[in-house]
Amino acid sequence: MTTDPANRAPGTNGSRRPDRPQGRFSCNLPRKIALLFFVVTFAALVIGGGFALISRNGSPTSLETTVVRWTIVGSLAIGVVAYVIGGRLLAERSGGG
Repeated sequence: MTTDPANRAPGTNGSRRPDRPQGRFSCNLPRKIALLFFVVTFAALVIGGGFALISRNGSPTSLETTVVRWTIVGSLAIGVVAYVIGGRLLAERSGGG
């Protein structure tokens, strides 16, 4: 059985299309959670920079600095752990280990 090149979808190059999204973060729930926490980390970084802009003397208070710092560290740690767990689940599901 031959396939008609005119009926192939553009960009597939003759290969079979995946059934589900194969993105790095959209493959399972822990990876989606990791993406969420990485976005929170970035948002905290931006907000921390905003604190410096709106402060009277040009530097944020120690409370603002502490809250932003621990938000960044905590979100980054949770994101990395979730990313690793998602990778291990993906490897188990595909039979790689």
